[in-house]
Amino acid sequence: MVRRAGRRWGAMVARLRWGGQLRAARKAVATDRGRAEADADPRYRLALARSLRTLAELLAKVDRPAEGLPYAEEAVDLCRPLAETELARRRAVLAECLGTLGELLTTLVRPVAARIAQDEAAALEGAPEDLVAFYRPLAEADPIRRRPALAAALHHHASWLKQHGRREEALPVLEEAIALRRGLAEADAEAGAEADAEAGAEADAEPFRRIALARSLGFLGELLGQLDRPADGLPYVAEAAELRHDLAAADADPRRGIALALCLRARCRLLLQLDRPAEALPFAREAVRLWRRVTESAADDRRYRAGLAVSLHTLGELLAKLDRPAEALAYAQEAVDLHRACVGLLGDHRLAGSLRTLGDVLTALDRPAEAQTARDEATALGDTEGQTEGQTEGQAKGDTGGEAKGGGEGEAKPETP
Repeated sequence: MVRRAGRRWGAMVARLRWGGQLRAARKAVATDRGRAEADADPRYRLALARSLRTLAELLAKVDRPAEGLPYAEEAVDLCRPLAETELARRRAVLAECLGTLGELLTTLVRPVAARIAQDEAAALEGAPEDLVAFYRPLAEADPIRRRPALAAALHHHASWLKQHGRREEALPVLEEAIALRRGLAEADAEAGAEADAEAGAEADAEPFRRIALARSLGFLGELLGQLDRPADGLPYVAEAAELRHDLAAADADPRRGIALALCLRARCRLLLQLDRPAEALPFAREAVRLWRRVTESAADDRRYRAGLAVSLHTLGELLAKLDRPAEALAYAQEAVDLHRACVGLLGDHRLAGSLRTLGDVLTALDRPAEAQTARDEATALGDTEGQTEGQTEGQAKGDTGGEAKGGGEGEAKPETP
């Protein structure tokens, strides 16, 4: 009897102690939910997932784990498709949400479900190859629910291998990821077509799996280019660009074109490797147009201007190669100006490269003094010919493949979904 009274008193103290935080947490959930419903940008979904997780943890602290459980489950459900699209960036948040879910399930004496959540959380914090090994048997046992996670783990492992100089080893891993993601995207398309026929619905609003497929295709194309196989890589980047076109066309927000612009630039780089600059030119122009739309919609954001700078440099470089220096000059000069303004984001080597291109254009226009000035500045910045084109505007806004920086395929932000 005393113990029961003691527990009641303890619960009352806990409610008094945590009541203010609970009210604040509920308010944060409502605010973040409104933002997530109004804008499909992943950052709003992640903010909502974090708010839901915080609320679930607070409810557990006031001895109301059953009430907290749905919030923890919703947090996991929000994070999972984002992690399956871009695992390297999202896995930490997903692991945290799974950890909270496991703790609540343990408190509610559901040990089997708790262990499943806790094991996945631990695997997400481990090495990439161990994560693949964790998801593989799960995908075999439950392909509908678990194949997306396995595909994401494979893409993440391939990114890690590339980052550590093991590009050849990354190829079969990435190819397996693409095979899985292609099958998932095709299954989604078939299901969507059936739903459209039955309900007259429009295109799906959350194309996670097509985004994931586009990431892997773009990554494989660029990887093959870096392995001096641009002809093999070009079809993959072209397919990624087609997917990105469809995704961007479904959303009026200019920011949704960023990933397409990055993919188009990757296509240009492969065509340049194949000495086909004329074919690359329309893609370079489209990339510049897309970046201009983004910068006009958010003029104060230097990250977008950095992306525009690199695409302008590519367009100027292409026109110079096509012996059209008069047309190239305006783009080359604008690229230099923007690189100067964004040097903190893109680095000195980017400014040096744009100066070198400007010098080439000025030389072709018979303006040797100005050309020499540009080249001298490039030399002073420590310009090196060895700077890889794999370091695209992804340094500021991400690359076409979609993993963490350093892996060669970070994603442009923000992007639908």
